[in-house]
Amino acid sequence: MSPQIISEYDDVYTDNYVSANVSVLTSQVEAKAGGSRLSNREFVIIHNLGPQTVYYGPSGVTSTSGDPLYMGERIGLPIGGAIAVYLVTAVSTANVRVQELA
Repeated sequence: MSPQIISEYDDVYTDNYVSANVSVLTSQVEAKAGGSRLSNREFVIIHNLGPQTVYYGPSGVTSTSGDPLYMGERIGLPIGGAIAVYLVTAVSTANVRVQELA
C-alpha cells in the first residue's frame, strides 16, 4: 500500500488573518474584525477584554439566551464566513477583541 499524500497545510489557516477591537453594547453587535466578516473565514476567536460579561450566540442573542464570556475569557469557534455570531452585554459597554482566520 502506498502512503497517502496530504497537503502540507491541510490543518492550518493560510489564507487570511484579521483582528480588531469591538465595542459590545446592550443591542447585539456582530463579531467581525472590520466592516464585513471575512468571507472565507474558517475560525473566529472572541476575547473578552473585561470587566463586563459578554454573551455570544446567533441573531437575536440576549444576555439571557447567549453563552457568557467572563472577564479575560476567550473562545474559538470553527465558524465559516456564511454564519454570523453576535455579541451583547447586559449593562454598559464591553470591549472584546475579535480575530478571524481563513
